Amino acid sequence: PVLRAQHLDRAEDERAPLAYLDAALTQRAAYFTEAAFRLVERGLQIAQKDTDRYALTCFKGELQRDLGDIPGSIATYRAAVATAPNEADLCQCQLGLAEGLRVCEGLAEALPLLDAAQQVAERLGKVPELARLHHLRGNILFPLGRIEDCRTEHERGLAYARQLGIPEAEARALGGLADAAYAQGRMRTAFEHFSRCVALSREHGFGRIEVANRSMAGFSRIFLNEACAAREDVSAAAYAAALVSQPRAQMLCETLGVFACYEMGDMPATLAHLEREMQIIRQLGARRFEAQNMEMRARGLLDSGHRREAAELLRQALAICREVGTQFSAPKAVSALSRAVEDDDERTRLLAEGADMLRRGAVGHNHLWFYRDAIEAMLSAGDAAGALHYATALEDYTRVEPLPWAELFVRRGRALAHAKHDHSEGTRRELERVRADLVEAGYSSYLPAIDAALAS
Repeated sequence: PVLRAQHLDRAEDERAPLAYLDAALTQRAAYFTEAAFRLVERGLQIAQKDTDRYALTCFKGELQRDLGDIPGSIATYRAAVATAPNEADLCQCQLGLAEGLRVCEGLAEALPLLDAAQQVAERLGKVPELARLHHLRGNILFPLGRIEDCRTEHERGLAYARQLGIPEAEARALGGLADAAYAQGRMRTAFEHFSRCVALSREHGFGRIEVANRSMAGFSRIFLNEACAAREDVSAAAYAAALVSQPRAQMLCETLGVFACYEMGDMPATLAHLEREMQIIRQLGARRFEAQNMEMRARGLLDSGHRREAAELLRQALAICREVGTQFSAPKAVSALSRAVEDDDERTRLLAEGADMLRRGAVGHNHLWFYRDAIEAMLSAGDAAGALHYATALEDYTRVEPLPWAELFVRRGRALAHAKHDHSEGTRRELERVRADLVEAGYSSYLPAIDAALAS
């Protein structure tokens, strides 16, 4: 296809621009994204027909997104929206524009675009567009904390995907349902859906879908107390994401590395992943991930005894969260800050604020980390009753779908709370059992408090 396009170009044949588009499609399918981009650029240079120019422009926007040039992709799709020759084409480029806006925090603008595109797609009976549209809307609702709406959208996307009978659409929809389960804190269900999505993608060679969901399988796996296994997959997943030109997937792989290494108490590795993650965050303009990156850096400072520096960094992270939306990571940033402050009244106020954020809607990992942080904050403040209260809250949140991670930290919190006033042999045995389970899970950074309780 590349030689054909070049041949037609040199002959000044009017078929050359679309031949370059065909060639670019084959190059992208083979994951040669930069080569595909150069072919599209050449096609645009010689295009004479508006229809040719429009088709090349839309694909250019898609390639820019693949290459991590999100502002460029958005600008290209805006131009395409303004020149769309008909309703069907307008629907397509509205979806492309919404994809870019999702990455760089333009969620409020993306939702009305999808509403407009849906009206056209339903009127024209465009089932592939409807499958993609509901999947994309579900992805946008995920960081907004609109959990039930997120699940509903992905279920609709799966229904359209199965109507199409196309494995690629079904793989995307399975990933969407997994996102919805993750957002609800149902991490076992999320892991099962993500694993099916990755397996289906691998079977059919859907590299971009595979890498987009591979790291998410790892995130959910952490809450099954398999952080070590999740960590082992990080490097291979990040390499695969780079191979298929998916910088957002690369960012998620580095984020997974942060989470897994932090849980296992490996701060040098955590910091290395944070550095690589931040480079991609800045490239993409993904500010909600910037806030979470700062939060995780602050946790490292907090664990090493630098409470004042940690508190300052967490306040900066929260300022970004309040700017781009609190549903993605603000509650767990607030709970981390509750561990960093020394004033009892401020700690109480922060935990009340975080609990209110959770009630208003937040992605599932916030509930899990918030309650664990709250238990830790209460234990550090010497408030055994408060620690028991938050241990019960964590247990209640996961009652519908119990998680090994939550069960372990509920037991740890209760054992440490009881140890403050109960020095019986039964309490000692439970501390020893919790310690053994923490060691088995690889959570070494959570051992010192247990060891101190056993020693006393």
